[in-house]
Amino acid sequence: MGTFILWFGWYGFNGGSALGATGDNTIVIQDVCMNTTIAAACGGLTVFIFTMVVDHVECVSSLSNGVLAGLVSITAGCDASNPFWSMLIGVVGGLTFAGSIRMVKMLGIDDPLDAFSVHGACGFWGCIASGLTRKFVRGADFKVLIGCCLGPFIILAWVTVCCCIMFFAISKAGLLRVSAEHEERGMDEV
Repeated sequence: MGTFILWFGWYGFNGGSALGATGDNTIVIQDVCMNTTIAAACGGLTVFIFTMVVDHVECVSSLSNGVLAGLVSITAGCDASNPFWSMLIGVVGGLTFAGSIRMVKMLGIDDPLDAFSVHGACGFWGCIASGLTRKFVRGADFKVLIGCCLGPFIILAWVTVCCCIMFFAISKAGLLRVSAEHEERGMDEV
């Protein structure tokens, strides 16, 4: 149910980015909502089929996370895309999500909601996909594609530096982890 609520809200988020449902913007809003729908559906189906084939499990949560992966992947370029590119963005977003959750588990990182895979990995892909659609669908200058490809790396560098500083300070203050006793009893009692 939560996935459908988010999906429904995404139409307001992406469609609302067209800044007004009047005049020529109504066509843009229709295109944006169509692209959003296609990418979400393709992302969900891709992850569901991938999980079914690779893990031999029919998993509703993989379908739900795949829908979210498609939504995140299309958001940056939803106004510049077309149906074919939206499908491609959703499929690659689904595969990006599926690969990312495996990488996170392999690295032993605790991410029970797969938040990094949905928002981080698919957001990274979505920025690049936005540049691809703006260049190859809308005919934007090559500088736009370069900017959209460099942007995620600049964001990653900024976040890495800021997080290292923040977590180092929190760790030195002794506030990063709870005691083993509290961890054993559970945080609800603390």
